[in-house]
Amino acid sequence: MLWKIWNHINVAYSTQNSMIIGIDASRANIAQQTGTELYSYTLIEEFKKLADLNDRFILYSKDKLKYGLEILPPNFDSQVLRWPPKFLWTQIRLSFAMVMRRQDVLFVPAHTIPLHHPKNTVVTVHDIGFEQIDRLYDKKMIGSGGVSRRVLSAGARLFTLGKYSASELDYHRWATEYAIRHAKKIITVSEFTKNEIIKRYGISINKVAVIYHGINRAVFKKINDTAAIKKTLDNMKISSPFLLYVGRLEEKKNTPGLIKIFRILKTKYKMPHQLVLVGKPGLNYDAVNKLIDQYNLNAFVVRPGYVNEGELIHLRNAADVFVFPSLYEGFGMPILESMACGTPVVCSRAASLPEVAGDAALMANPEDYEEFASKIHRVVADADIRNGLINRGWERISHFRWDECAKKTLDVIKEP
Repeated sequence: MLWKIWNHINVAYSTQNSMIIGIDASRANIAQQTGTELYSYTLIEEFKKLADLNDRFILYSKDKLKYGLEILPPNFDSQVLRWPPKFLWTQIRLSFAMVMRRQDVLFVPAHTIPLHHPKNTVVTVHDIGFEQIDRLYDKKMIGSGGVSRRVLSAGARLFTLGKYSASELDYHRWATEYAIRHAKKIITVSEFTKNEIIKRYGISINKVAVIYHGINRAVFKKINDTAAIKKTLDNMKISSPFLLYVGRLEEKKNTPGLIKIFRILKTKYKMPHQLVLVGKPGLNYDAVNKLIDQYNLNAFVVRPGYVNEGELIHLRNAADVFVFPSLYEGFGMPILESMACGTPVVCSRAASLPEVAGDAALMANPEDYEEFASKIHRVVADADIRNGLINRGWERISHFRWDECAKKTLDVIKEP
C-alpha cells in the first residue's frame, strides 16, 4: 500500500515528454577530488549546462552538497541520505531511496549500483584491475570493529554462497560484477577497459559504450607567472630541475618501481634532478619509504602529499618531465593534464595508456627500470625529442573534452 502511494506521488512529477534522472553524487561531494571523484563532479557540473529543462535530476549524497554542487538549476534537486549505518551507503541508503522515490533512470558514475535500482540503470566502470592484478588491491575487512566485521563477513559469505568475504577487494569484485550484470548500460572510459570487461564477464559488446574523459583546458594550461611558480616551489622545498609524478603512492601505480628508476637516473646518468611525488599514500606505501632510505635518496625525493589545484598547475608547468610508470590504468588522466601544461610525458606501455597517449609520450615497460630510465634521460638530454613531445601533447589533448563527454553520457542515460 505504501509503495502504491509513493508511486502515485512520483508519477505526478513527470510528464509525457520528461524523465526523472537520479544520480549518485556521493563521490563528487568531497574536497580532495582525484580520478573517479573528479569525473563524477565534472559530469554533474556539465549536466547542469546541458540538461533539458523538462527533465528532473535528483542528486543523491551522504552529506549536504558543497564545492559548487549545491548551486542547482530549477530542474535539479538534492536528496541527502544521512541516516545510519555509515558503511554500505549504496546498498542500504541508496537502495531504500530507490524504493521510496521512482526514477526513470539511475546514473552511477562508479562501479557500485544499489541492490534495488531502476530497470534503466547506467553505470560507469572505470577499470577492472582488481580482477587482473588482485595483489595490487587492499584486502582489509569492511566494518568499524571486530563484531561488525564478523557479522558483515558472515553475511557476505551467506549472501554470495561462499564466493566473497566482506573484504574491500571482494566487495569491489562483487559490486562490479553485480553492476555489469544488472545495469542496462555500461559506460567505460577506454577501448582497453571495454575489451577487458567483455572478455571477463562475457557480456554483449552492445551493452558497453566507450566515452573518453575530458581535460579542463581552462585549468590545465601553460602559464607564465614565474613568481607564483617560484613561490610554490620554495614553499615545498623543490629546486629545479625536477621530475614530477602525480597519483596515489602505491604499488598499483608502481611508485616503488619509480624509486628504482630514479636511482638509475642518479647513478648511471648522473642527473641532477629531484623527484617530486604528489599524492596520498596507498597500498604498500612503506615500500616506497624503505627504498628511498635504502638508496640514500631522501635529499632528492620530495613528498608534499596532496596539493591543491593551483599548486599542481605550478608543479606541472615547472617540471622537466612528467613520469607515470603505472602498472594498470583504465584511462590515465594525469598524462593528459601534464601535456596540457606543456610538460613532456614518459609513461608505461601498459593497459590503456598507449590508447590515451597516442604518439604524444615516450613509453616503456613499467617493470623494465633500465628502459624506463633511458626514456626519461632521452627527453631531458635531447631538445628535439622534448619539443616534439610537447607539440604532439598539445595536439593530443584536443581530442578530450568534458562537454563532449557529458553530452555522450547524457545521450546514453536517456536512451529509450
